[in-house]
Amino acid sequence: MNRYGTQWVSTLIGLALMGMGFSTAHASGLSLYEATYTTKVIGIKVTLNRSLTRDGDRFHLSQAGKTFLLKLNEDSHFSLNGTQIVGEAFVYQLGGVSNRRREVLFDQQNGTIRSLKKEEWTEHPWSPHVLDRLSQQEQMRLKLLGSDTPPERISLSIIDGPRIKLKHFDLVETGTLDTSVGTLNTVHYTLRHDDPSERSSDAWLATDHDFLMVRTEHVEDGSKTVIEIQSATVQGKPVTEM
Repeated sequence: MNRYGTQWVSTLIGLALMGMGFSTAHASGLSLYEATYTTKVIGIKVTLNRSLTRDGDRFHLSQAGKTFLLKLNEDSHFSLNGTQIVGEAFVYQLGGVSNRRREVLFDQQNGTIRSLKKEEWTEHPWSPHVLDRLSQQEQMRLKLLGSDTPPERISLSIIDGPRIKLKHFDLVETGTLDTSVGTLNTVHYTLRHDDPSERSSDAWLATDHDFLMVRTEHVEDGSKTVIEIQSATVQGKPVTEM
């Protein structure tokens, strides 16, 4: 993949990895939302859309973005068992000048998790705590929903291809952040790495709007990518300055 495609994929993956939330609990345990973000890839402005919807007991988390060269769609379907997400299926599809497809199939009945990456399937023992890389953001929200204050660290097990990784999100600080929708009260988390050469990721979440993600920064190989919120609704209410 060329440099353009690599940065584009990195940007969208980063958006999935860092989405989080925190607020008083709703009846479903998760507040539904729609959000629009912007970023730049090789100097080109890109719009990203993300939404969490519900149909009965099943949730659908999706995000999408496109340019004239690439188009990406990601979808995660899951249900809840108390405060734990129970994965059902995940699909990642990249099309255009570069084509990729990833899938995760959670089969609790047969005790397996099957994962597709680089056209190869791998099989893993089923575990109630393993998440796909998109649904992890909602598990983060559930953990925060159950806390009186944001935890110092949240650890999640994420499956990506043939590997299941334990990822740690550390609390950095609370404060305010100027955004396109106004000045918001936020909490800042960072993705912890033992290897300093790995990509660094930071996210700011709006405390007055169910801690919806409002900004992320990713640095990899000296290149910095910023993703910023442009508009959003949480439980049908617009995200605005409080």
